[in-house]
Amino acid sequence: MLLIPQRVLLVFHLSGQTAALPLESAQRIVPMAQLARPLGLPSLLEGILNLGGRVAPVLRLDRLLHLPLQRLGLYSTLIIVNGVSDGRVAILVDRVSEILTVPESALLPIGEEDSFNACAVAAVFVQGQMVPLLSPARILLEKEREALSQFQAMAQRRLQDWEPQAL
Repeated sequence: MLLIPQRVLLVFHLSGQTAALPLESAQRIVPMAQLARPLGLPSLLEGILNLGGRVAPVLRLDRLLHLPLQRLGLYSTLIIVNGVSDGRVAILVDRVSEILTVPESALLPIGEEDSFNACAVAAVFVQGQMVPLLSPARILLEKEREALSQFQAMAQRRLQDWEPQAL
């Protein structure tokens, strides 16, 4: 029996657009939560999510990709993603629609010059619509990743300052 290489994708919607991430990069999907919004928050962040004592900055992909501004709603969703920076990052989306398994041969190549920082690595047809597959590692520029990591470390230290100290 011949095994066909396959990819598993997480399909989501954002500002009227459909996109996908490799499922292995998505740690979990959570409903919109109360976010901390400290002064000086970078405009590309919606806030800070406390995940059981660990900080996860919430990235506004709509602003980063210059899409129409996303309106937060009751069903807005956070995808906790690995690979964007040194730690966990949440990506704010309108909704997640499906987990899709496609043969590797169904992925259409996208040229590096056809998306900012080559963040779209391929495309796939989903229900007759071409959907870009985003690389979490390429969503941010190196300098943005460094700034996000520094901000995340600072937010983590501040969160720990609020934890009760053992006597």
